[in-house]
Parts: sequence; structure tokens; C-alpha cells
Amino acid sequence: MQMLRILALLSGAISLGCTGNINGDNGSGPSDPTKPPGPGGTGSTGGGGGMHMPPPPNNTGALDDAKTVPGAAPLRRLTRLEYDNTIHDLLGVATTSSTKLSADQGSNESGFMTGGAISGSTDARGVMSSAEDVAAAALPRLSSLLPCNPIPTARPAQDTCADQFVESFGMRAFRRPLAPTELSDLKALYRAHRDAAVGDTFENAIGGVITAVLQTPQFLYHWEMDPSGPIKEGNLLRYGPYELASKLSYLFWATMPDDALFQAAKDGKLNSPDDVAREAKRLLASDRAKVGLQDFFVQWLELQNLSDLAKAPEFTLFTPELVAAMNQESRDFVDSLFFGAKADGKVTTLLTSPTSIIDANLAKLYGVTGFSGSGTKPVDLDPTRRAGIFTQAGFLTAKAEPDITHPVKRGDAVLRRVLCMELVIPADLVVPALPEPKPGQTTRERYSAHHDLPCATCHKLIDPVGFSFEHYDPIGAWRDTEQMKPVDATGTFTLSTGDIKFNGAVELMKQLASSPEASQCMATQWMRYSLRRRELGTEDPTVKVLQDSLAKSGDMRELMVAATKARTFTHRAPSPGEVTQ
Repeated sequence: MQMLRILALLSGAISLGCTGNINGDNGSGPSDPTKPPGPGGTGSTGGGGGMHMPPPPNNTGALDDAKTVPGAAPLRRLTRLEYDNTIHDLLGVATTSSTKLSADQGSNESGFMTGGAISGSTDARGVMSSAEDVAAAALPRLSSLLPCNPIPTARPAQDTCADQFVESFGMRAFRRPLAPTELSDLKALYRAHRDAAVGDTFENAIGGVITAVLQTPQFLYHWEMDPSGPIKEGNLLRYGPYELASKLSYLFWATMPDDALFQAAKDGKLNSPDDVAREAKRLLASDRAKVGLQDFFVQWLELQNLSDLAKAPEFTLFTPELVAAMNQESRDFVDSLFFGAKADGKVTTLLTSPTSIIDANLAKLYGVTGFSGSGTKPVDLDPTRRAGIFTQAGFLTAKAEPDITHPVKRGDAVLRRVLCMELVIPADLVVPALPEPKPGQTTRERYSAHHDLPCATCHKLIDPVGFSFEHYDPIGAWRDTEQMKPVDATGTFTLSTGDIKFNGAVELMKQLASSPEASQCMATQWMRYSLRRRELGTEDPTVKVLQDSLAKSGDMRELMVAATKARTFTHRAPSPGEVTQ
């Protein structure tokens, strides 16, 4: 009986499958979207081979980026965070079943993550096992999920209830109206469970439908295209209302659209840039946006694996409780930047504020006296030692070795994440290992050997920035000396406005925060996060207008809303092989 059930579920999932590439990123490379696409196979999910061409949208309020030609959109799976959040909002089930899915992976050199590929039998079994776990957890609360309450006892009434459930649940799970074939396939799956060959109860048959839906590409992937097909505008495709609803909700909330977004899509209130921006403001103002904003900044800081790090035994303060506090500090700091009476959303606050939210574990690490009580609370840290999120313990711990600091990791991260400077190492360059440390040698003295190696050109940029953090040990505690020598955290760096000199990370971050490069880079980083790919040369007008927007206000909230009106958010180029005629 169980084998028949599995076969039925698998046949249902297969019948609902899409015809595009579902191996994660589909290669949103710099194909020329200005040229008419050639003939190709199918590339959309949910049927509809031709182009849907409604009246052109009202572009009132669009950004001044009309010359932008957007690239193709990577076909990407839900991240583990998005999966768990979506399951919760879809079924009311709190789960960590996403751990059975393949791990998140980097997306198109964007510096941010997307869901991992489903590329083999192991991955497929993980998807199926997760779906079964979720469905089993949902069955006890089935009465709250069904349109009929109480659950009818007669078979005809049960079938009617199941049909209604399939339509409403399927629409929310696929985040768009179902195609007729999808609707009929799901209804047929329910009836196959009820047939004598399987003999499932009404409840178990509904569970079978849930299990199957959670294994479909339409649920697992960001591809909420209307069943009538893509919307063509010239040589580009405009995202439909349900696609835009999902793009907004997953960007700001890391989950599926709420009822208001679904209704806006249904009522044609997501057809203009102003419509999209209106909803973006609503989502960003909600406390639910804390999840999406935290996700962006945790990835931006590269803190995803902080809990997996180990430190040498001499760092006795380094405990699981301290690591948890480090993670929470970064998230709470982001929340304080965007929510509350003192929130200003400014890049300068992000990079320079000495105020943080800590617990007793971090208070001890930071040398804060008079800290009492449990839980977390806002604290003004020593402004000569702490300035912004890069001088907090999470980043400093993540970018250090178990027993020593790592100026290259710290300096490289600041160059990439704050200034968007990425140094390319020539493929034929052989970089010798650093010499072993000598007795009494400081980390800076050891790493200064870089300047005599073939990679000196790069390290003359990276190392001064990294050396500015030498006052912080491998777990982020302040130190005045190393190897009984005063810490040397001085350096010089060249910006577009000229050379800056600094003594320590506090001075460095204050000068970077006021630089044009930091503002421009933050706009670029947000765009990469929203697209999950790198910007193309054809998208320079959008990049420029977003950078100008942030430079004018300094408020990242205005940038985030403005980005949803950009052509890179509302349009895309056809994917390779996608039918566009």
C-alpha cells in the first residue's frame, strides 16, 4: 500500500513538472537581449508557449533608466530560509525540513546565495522526504486549512471540499493561478488516492496532494509566470503581476506573498512602477521585513557559517553562547537601523555607529562594565574602539583564524563588500605560502612579507585595510599589544577623493562611510542581492540612477524602494531557448 502511495505521489509530481532548466542558475550571462531571439524550445513553467501581450503599463514614476537593457533572470530554487518561511505561511507549520534539501549555493558571482541545485537522486529524495515531513506535520491542523469545516463524512461532499482545497492551496503554493492542466492533474491525484487501488482516507489523500505539490518545480523555484505566458515588450519580457508580487515578498520578507499582495496582483494593481513601489513601501515598513533585511546583511557580511567556526582553547570566552550572541548582535543591529524611533537607514550609521544591542556574554568580551540582567539591551560601546558593524565581534571572528587574526581576510572583505573592489589573481600566478611565524613576531610583521612576493600589487591594497583591524583578536576582543609589542594599526588607502590616513578600524570606517565609493557600492550590493546575479554592462543606467538615489538621501530604505521601480526589477531578457514568438 505504501509503495502504491509513493508511486502515485511521484507520478503526480512528474505530471506537474516544468520543461525549463531547473538545475539552479540557468546562466544569466551577457547574451545580447537587444537582438531578436532565435527559435528555441520551451523555457517557461506552467505551460503557455506563446507571448501574452496586454496593453502597455503605465510607466508614471519609473526611474530614469529607460536605456537599461536587463539581462536574463536565473531560474533559482527557494533558499532554505525561503523554503521554511514559505512552508510556515502556506501551511502554518514551523519546520526546519529545508535541511534535507541541497545546501544553498552562490549565484552567478553575485556574492549572495540561492537555493542549491536538485541534480540527482539524493537531492530528489531529500525534496521528497522534506515534503512528506511537512505534510505529516500539517495533517493534525487540516481543519484550519480546508474550505469545509467540519470535515464532511460523505464521499461526494469530501470530493467537493478537496476540489476547492486544490484550487485555493495550489494557487498559494504556486504563487499564481493554476493552469487548467495543473488543476485537473491535482484533482486527479486526490481521486487516485481515494480509489480502491490505494484506498486512502480523505485526510491522507489531502496529505498526498500536499506532499506532491511541495515537490513540484512550480513550488520549489522562483518562476511564478502566469499560465497565459510571458508578457512581451519589444525584445524584453515584462514580469507579470504575480511574478512581481513574489519578487517583492521574497525580497523583503523572504517568503510568499500575503493576501494583500495576491489581491493586488489579481486586481491589476501591480502594473506600473508606482504600484510596485507602493507595495514595496508597505512591505518594508512591516516588522516582517526584518527577516529579509537580516538575510541581506548576514550574507553581505558573510556570516552564514559563523556557528561552525572553531577557535583555539586559549580563547576561553569563545563558547556556543557567545557565538549565538554574536549572530544575534548583527541581526539586532540591522533591526535598529531600519526600525524604531531612532532608525535612519543610513550607510553612515551602519558603518560608524558605536551603539549596539548585546547580552552579558558580549558585554564581557567588549569590556562593558555594569551590565546586568539577562537578555539583550542597547549599549553605547567605547567610540574609540567600536564603529559600526565591521567592528562588531561577528565579522571579526568570521574573518580570523582559530589562533591568530587574518588581515587579508578582513581587508579583502571590506574592499569587496564596502567598496566593491574585487582583485583578480592572474591564473598563472603562483603565490608562495607565508613564512612560518617567528618567535615574538606580530601578525602584521609576518604578513608584511607579502610585499616581497609576486602578489605584492594586490596586497598593497588589501593589507593596509586589514592591518587597521589588528586591535581586535581572533574573537573580536580589543587588544593594545601583541607579542608584548604595541599594535600597529596605521595605514593609508586611496579613494576617488584622495588618500586617507588612519590609525585603527574606527578611523578607517568613518572615512569610508563618507566616501562616494561606499554609497555607490551599497546600491550595487542591493541590486545584486535582488537579482541574485551580477549586473551587466547593459544595466549601467539602472546602476547609476540607484547610486545617485542613495548618494542623495543616504537612506537605504529609499534605495530599496527605488530599486523596485527599476527596469532590472520589472523586466528581463528572454532566457536561452525560451519561446518568445
